[in-house]
Amino acid sequence: MTWFQFGERRLVRTKRGESKEVGTYALHLQCPWTWRRSWGEVIADQDMGDEELASMPLTPVTCHGGEGRDDGAFRLTFDDGSRLLVEPVPMQQPDEYDEFWRLVQPSTSRAHFVVRPTGIDRAV
Repeated sequence: MTWFQFGERRLVRTKRGESKEVGTYALHLQCPWTWRRSWGEVIADQDMGDEELASMPLTPVTCHGGEGRDDGAFRLTFDDGSRLLVEPVPMQQPDEYDEFWRLVQPSTSRAHFVVRPTGIDRAV
């Protein structure tokens, strides 16, 4: 699973009592994704592990557009010209716990927006 943090950063307490920094929103991806930077560099889910991704210096960007499809695929565009492309792969026999991606507000009790092979779900 890959996590992207969006929005203003804030410190929260983990269940272990430690502090960590989170964004206003977090996108958890469990399907193929590609980040295409404006200058041509491409970073994809299969290129690196989460540790390598987390250690990359990323310039803050602002999302200014998005498009989605019924199959759960979507594209976000950012003010620097970069794009995040997410392309779920259909599963042969999905079960009720499989998911492609979810959008959450970390450390809040708000419902999560979850996209599964069986459709959209709002999970608590």
